[in-house]
Amino acid sequence: MFQQFLKLLFKHYKEERSIKYYASKLYFTPKHLARIVKEASDRAASEWIDEMVIMTTKALLKSSNRTVAQIPDELNFANSSFFRYLFQKKQV
Repeated sequence: MFQQFLKLLFKHYKEERSIKYYASKLYFTPKHLARIVKEASDRAASEWIDEMVIMTTKALLKSSNRTVAQIPDELNFANSSFFRYLFQKKQV
């Protein structure tokens, strides 16, 4: 189940960042999926989601001409405030 979560995450992380979304795709409750992910990886599902966004952002900044202001749009953030919050929270 954990591998299926990761597969979905790699496919949809740019559009979907809620545990509820991934749980519904796997026919689980969010709580059950959170428990499966935590048991399999010792990390929260939300950490996996955040990490995908952070890794992608770093890659885009290094390998493209995109600015920090352009990346939140590409990763489908409603606004750049939450995008900045994510990075401040993770202290990247």
